[in-house]
Amino acid sequence: MLKDTKVLGVIVFLLIGLIIGIFKSFAGLVPQGHFILATVIVALGLWIFRPGGLPFMAGGTVLLAGGLIFGLKYNVVASGFVSSAVWVLIPALYFGFVLQKTGLGKRIAYLVLKSFEPSWLSMAVSWFIIGIALSALTPSITVRIAIVMPIAISVVEACKLDYSSKGSAFITIIAWAMCLFPGTGWLTGSLTGPIMLGFLPPELKPMATFDAWFKILGLPWFIITVIFIILIYFIMKPKEAIGIPRDTFKEQYAALGAITREEIITVSVLLGSLLLFTTERLHHIPTAATALTALFLLIMFKIIKLPEISSGVNWDVIMFFGITIGLSTIFVTAGVSDWIGPILQPGLLSLAANPLVFLLVATFGIMLIRFIDVPWGFSTIALTVTVLIPIFNQFGIHPLVSSMAYIIGINFFLLGYQQPFVLMAEGIMQGKGWASRHVTIAGLSYIVAVVITLLVSVPYWRLIGAIR
Repeated sequence: MLKDTKVLGVIVFLLIGLIIGIFKSFAGLVPQGHFILATVIVALGLWIFRPGGLPFMAGGTVLLAGGLIFGLKYNVVASGFVSSAVWVLIPALYFGFVLQKTGLGKRIAYLVLKSFEPSWLSMAVSWFIIGIALSALTPSITVRIAIVMPIAISVVEACKLDYSSKGSAFITIIAWAMCLFPGTGWLTGSLTGPIMLGFLPPELKPMATFDAWFKILGLPWFIITVIFIILIYFIMKPKEAIGIPRDTFKEQYAALGAITREEIITVSVLLGSLLLFTTERLHHIPTAATALTALFLLIMFKIIKLPEISSGVNWDVIMFFGITIGLSTIFVTAGVSDWIGPILQPGLLSLAANPLVFLLVATFGIMLIRFIDVPWGFSTIALTVTVLIPIFNQFGIHPLVSSMAYIIGINFFLLGYQQPFVLMAEGIMQGKGWASRHVTIAGLSYIVAVVITLLVSVPYWRLIGAIR
């Protein structure tokens, strides 16, 4: 039944694409724009439903081939692959690979856990620290989840909690969220950074430096993370004590053995990269160059070996990001952005005088779109970012402030299917961590944290000059 539903979903998107391409019913949109929009809708259907477990590359090839068939040049359809965002993304995924391969990620997690007397509060604080530490070493949320979630389930079992119970959900949801939220506060702390950098119009990309990202978005994402933890703590914390002896984590840390040569090299390279990322304004070495140099060192010291070049990272995901990042250029070249601009501008301009209202409207609008634009909302971002962000930049709102609505939307979840990282964690935990109702409660907590943070952040952004 599920398989039939997925096939039916693709067929519906295919029919919508055919109707758009054949009838060209959008007034003001040139024929090429209709064809490209139709192609994107077909690709989107394949990305959302993935019948038979089709890789993301299936939709990507449809998009690339369609773009070429309907008259776009190679440098347009493949523009995402020459973006600095992709060349930060590829080394970043390898950073995550070596963090997992060497055991360094697990060592960091147990080092933190064994440092506190076990309690529900210390468990939340521990996951927060672990999330920041792992985010500093790799922007790969996939790897962080792969490291953290098995440990979280082992904590649930050590506490003798029922699977999918309130206590189990408390531990696993906070552990999962700390893989996602804290690192969003700096450019290389999450894949959201390179992704949004890739979507920005070329003239605005220089404004999205590491320093600017951290200065503008670091505090808001810290606040979102803290408020989320507080809400989950009061909503899901069991009344009973946690019931796990401190020696449990000390024993698990000791079982890892002495730190290895590979771990020392890995942590040295990754910390060195982080130092260069944070001091870019002093030495002017681009983030992508630093990331690629770090990858070279990991290969030179044989932390990454020849067979692992192909198997160490998910190239399907890399291709997906490269293709979707190029959507902005595709929409501009095909005239789709020129067509959507006059439609969006009147409403957008009416919000220009009130950045808070603009951000709230844009944020909730993108959240609503995420119910259907499932793969992180990338097609929506690509379609609107070249229209929305430049307009508000002219009104004195920094592009990264405008990007906040999109970034919130990328991290948004209310139902499990909306957030691929929820599905990934559930697969790792084999359904033992939380129930679907816990995901919805956590999603509502995230929305509350976002609203409170936006209310606080607008005065802060005015103070630092990000809003003039």
